Amino acid sequence: MDAAVIKACEAFSTGKGELAFDQMSEEVQWHIIGDHSILGLDGIKHECAEAAKDGLPNFENHRTIQGDNCIVVEGSDLEADIHYCDIYTILDGKISEIASYCMTAASEA
Repeated sequence: MDAAVIKACEAFSTGKGELAFDQMSEEVQWHIIGDHSILGLDGIKHECAEAAKDGLPNFENHRTIQGDNCIVVEGSDLEADIHYCDIYTILDGKISEIASYCMTAASEA
């Protein structure tokens, strides 16, 4: 797997989308599981710009797993009990799809 693509996935998972855009296809799809999907690079750029208005999250990646055509990045927010897993599909050397899962620990009753 190309080192630039891996770094792009890791940057995107920490909220630094602008460091990943060059490694994304124009037709990239981002599925935020259980919420909504964003289609196309322009849509992702817009979504990232809107999110950046609130400031960067304090995310830290804990593990990156590489497959033949995919990269999985797991991590958590260092200030809140939020954990994420982003699955990146790589096609023709570019990120073509992202599936993002985000969860919090269940509160005790």
